[in-house]
Parts: sequence; C-alpha cells; structure tokens
Amino acid sequence: MSEDPQPQGARARHTHYERARNGVLSPFGDTTGTGLWHIRAGHPGGAYSDLGHELDLPAEHTPTVLTRYDRSGRDDSSLGACLRCTWEGSRRSGPGALNRAVEDAHDHAFPGWRTLPTLPPAADGHGRRRDWHAVAGCYPAGWLDRGAPVLRPAVGRGDQHRPPHAARPRYELRIVRPAGPNTDTPDGQEPLF
Repeated sequence: MSEDPQPQGARARHTHYERARNGVLSPFGDTTGTGLWHIRAGHPGGAYSDLGHELDLPAEHTPTVLTRYDRSGRDDSSLGACLRCTWEGSRRSGPGALNRAVEDAHDHAFPGWRTLPTLPPAADGHGRRRDWHAVAGCYPAGWLDRGAPVLRPAVGRGDQHRPPHAARPRYELRIVRPAGPNTDTPDGQEPLF
C-alpha cells in the first residue's frame, strides 16, 4: 500500500483536494481537505491567484507550490511542484519551508536561475523599469516569455518570496546576500557608513 494515496502532480492533487472539500469524495466525512496536498493560495493555480487556471497545460514547465495543513490548521509542510508535469520536489517543513519549496520549483522550471543577476532594492517603485531593462539581457533566451523569476535582495532572513500575479507575471525571489568581507576596524568598532 502506498504511503501517499493522493494523485501525483500539482493539478491532480489540487483537483483531489477541491473534490474532497466539496464533498464529492466522501459526502459524509471530513470535507475540510485537512491533510491533503493542494496548491497554496496566491500561487499559480491556487485560490486567490489570477494565474495558472487555464484549462490547457502550460507550454513550458511552470513553478508553483503545494501545501498541506495538519488537523490544527497550521501549515504542516510545503513542496515545490509544476503546473506542466507531475514533478514534485522534496517535502519541506519548519522555518523557511515555503521559500525552499518555491526555490525547488524554480530549480525544476528554470535550472540555473540562481546565477541570474539580482535587481537592486526598489523601495519606492521609481527606477524599477530601468533596473529591469539593465538585467533583462542577462536572462537565457526565452526565459522572460516563460516567466523566469526576478531576484531582489531580501530585507531579512524571514523575507518571503512573492508569488506572481497579473501585474508581475513572475515570482519575485528574495535572495539573502552572502556576508561581505570583514570590515571591522582595529578597535573592534564596525564602520557606521
């Protein structure tokens, strides 16, 4: 007997989840969908997302995230998935699980995405288009049309990746920059500027 009797693949799992929630699978049983994998709300193909609901499969691999809730209703775990095929990443749980699942999905859909340039932080939105045009030429051919991610520096270690939406049809991945060289002064005081 299989440990996970659910169908495989993001679309199949989400359909199974919706059928359970609507009472189609067990009309007198649990209709909350608790314990079933489904596309996380706000991510392509999930609730509250304006992307990924087309009836036809995408032409290319498209990253999304599956999640599952335990009986208490908390996030139990997440895994990266693809809307094009049945690929699923490793189960992720604990702090940072959602970001790691998003990154797994991008490793599948856009191998090599980690080498893309990071856009500078844009606190006020001014200069975003200019910054984007400056790095867009560094993307492999066809990736922009397929929704390759935008990389931005993370504000902190807990900064979540942003799922795509109609106004930005690509994930915005928040990347933690590696620590720079030690710039301490001889007296142990770090520079202020």
